[in-house]
Parts: sequence; C-alpha cells; structure tokens
Amino acid sequence: MTIGIILTPDSRSKAYIQKILKNKIKLDLIIFMNDNRSEKIFSNELIQQSKNHGFDISKSVIDTLKENNLDFQEFPFVDINNSELIDYIRNSSIDLILFSGGGILRDEILSLETKFIHFHPGIVPSYRGSTCFYYSILDEGRSGVTAFIMDQNLDTGDILHQKYFEKPSHKYLDDVYDPHIRSETLIEMVTMLNKNLFSNTKKQDPSIGETYFIIHPTLKHIAILDCSTND
Repeated sequence: MTIGIILTPDSRSKAYIQKILKNKIKLDLIIFMNDNRSEKIFSNELIQQSKNHGFDISKSVIDTLKENNLDFQEFPFVDINNSELIDYIRNSSIDLILFSGGGILRDEILSLETKFIHFHPGIVPSYRGSTCFYYSILDEGRSGVTAFIMDQNLDTGDILHQKYFEKPSHKYLDDVYDPHIRSETLIEMVTMLNKNLFSNTKKQDPSIGETYFIIHPTLKHIAILDCSTND
C-alpha cells in the first residue's frame, strides 16, 4: 500500500510533517500546495508550547521539506479541487493520501481511485462539523480525533481510527492543541496501518450524531478559560 500526504502552509501541516519525520514514517508521495502566504509571527510562549507538544510552529513547511532533503511536488495554490492537482494525483497511482486541508473535496477528486484520509478533531458521530474540539471540551472536559476516509458528505466517511485526548493546560487551542491532537492520531493510525493492525473500517450512519458550526466567540472564550485555568 502506498501512502502520500498533501501539505499546506499552516500549523497543522507543520505538525504533520515534523512528527512524520521524527517517527521515521516513509511517505511515497509528498504534495505541497503553497500559495506563498506570509508566515505568521508567534510569541515565544506559543512557540515553546508547540515544542512541548512535539513540533516547532515557527518552522515553515517549506523549510522542513528542504532541510530534510525530501522530494515533493509543489503547486502554487491551495485548492484541493484544482484540475492540475487532480490530474497529478490521478497519474501518481497512490493508494492513500493524508489530507491536511485545502477545501472540501468535490465529486471529481473523490471519484479518483486514491482514497483521502482526514483527521477530524472530534469523535464522530457525536461531533461532526466545525471547531468540534471546543464543543467537546465544554461538554466532556476532553476532546478526540477521528481518522476517516473522506466521502461526499460532512464527516460521515468510514472510520479508520479514533483517539481521545485530555483538554490542554494552556490557551493555544487553535495553534497548538488542534495540530497536536490531529498529528498524534495521524502517527498512531499510520503506524498501525504499516503494521497491518487494521481489520475493517467502521461505517457511519449519517442520520445519527450531531453537526456543529463555528463556535460563538463567547463559548470559545469559556472553553479557553476552562483550559488555561489549569496552568
């Protein structure tokens, strides 16, 4: 089975590729969708928190790729449904691609033989949709990640792996906690996949569960306070 990854210039991809390298996971294909956006400036405290969680948020994806002499195909856009990208994936004959972002997959790319795996920050079917880790922290005092094969609907694909995480003891939920829990689930899932420890995927019933939308700023603030009071 061949495994590839699609990276974008964001914190999630930074955590993905850095932890893949640290865990000596072999990738058969690396695609970098790069729109040359300006790098965000992070505080020293935030950078240290990212390092505490196994990645350096201040190091760009492109620098990580080049410094480790990784072969990759770069595209000058961040659009998962771009026809040039779709043609490239079609001709690559890769079995699985780890998806880090770039939009909602449309019918054309989903019709490829390649399967796309998403690491969703919520335990489905209970937490589908957006910013689910905030809702889960508020409801349960913890969060989780589901790895699933993407389909045409929102977070309803066949489940490969699920992993729970305690809420963080810091306030950097978007920049550190979210990339951390997704990347840790990625490493665990790919390691199991390489060791042939998966039996069958688990199908979801789209009619069961809850779908959430971008959390209201007040609720987000309450969730952050709930975490940061653990400092």
